[in-house]
Amino acid sequence: MSDPSLIDTPFFTTPNAPDLGCFVNHKHGFQSDGDWPLWAEFAPWNLEDGILPHQAYFRMICGRAAFYQRVKVWMRPMLDPLIFGGVAPDHVLGGDFRPRPSDWIKFPPQSGNQTYWFRGEHRNPARAEWQADAAAGHKFDIYDNGTLSTVSWDDTGGDRDFNDIIVEVAIVYRHHWFDGLLEPIDAVTDDLFQRFVEESLPKLRPDDRPPDHAIEPLPRED
Repeated sequence: MSDPSLIDTPFFTTPNAPDLGCFVNHKHGFQSDGDWPLWAEFAPWNLEDGILPHQAYFRMICGRAAFYQRVKVWMRPMLDPLIFGGVAPDHVLGGDFRPRPSDWIKFPPQSGNQTYWFRGEHRNPARAEWQADAAAGHKFDIYDNGTLSTVSWDDTGGDRDFNDIIVEVAIVYRHHWFDGLLEPIDAVTDDLFQRFVEESLPKLRPDDRPPDHAIEPLPRED
């Protein structure tokens, strides 16, 4: 049985990088909510529509840690105690190297009440075990088509610089790219299908150059 929170992806465009649109404003600058290695991004919602169809993207952008750093990432419909009990994460950013930028990673589009959990960890290269980071914080920006959080961790808590590993998390609002084709097949009229052809199918660009036979040859010089 398919997950009811998973959007029927063929009717959604899902670029490899978050298509947030234009910047709107800073909701708030950097803030930390306490000494806790976990940070959560919640599904977007409003009073009128409830949970909004969305897609989560994330990437590591930098870090100035003396130790190795990693961030474990989970998508869960609620706070799952197994996150603390060793359940494998869906993705891991970083690892046995000092932080460096990564490509964007994305979850499939969702329509349900998913929460995206990020746990920072560090490891002294001279030791084998990973340890939870001391604290996390974030700043939050609003865009035309979603939000962008910049999340930072402090590893041991000794200097409280919150720059040991820094991750961007984008939540992009998703919309059907052609709602008409979601109608029952017997409701798809010729006019609707023609609209689909005109608005949605790729267009071939005509060559702006004149055809070969229209180019006058240069006069010969004897």
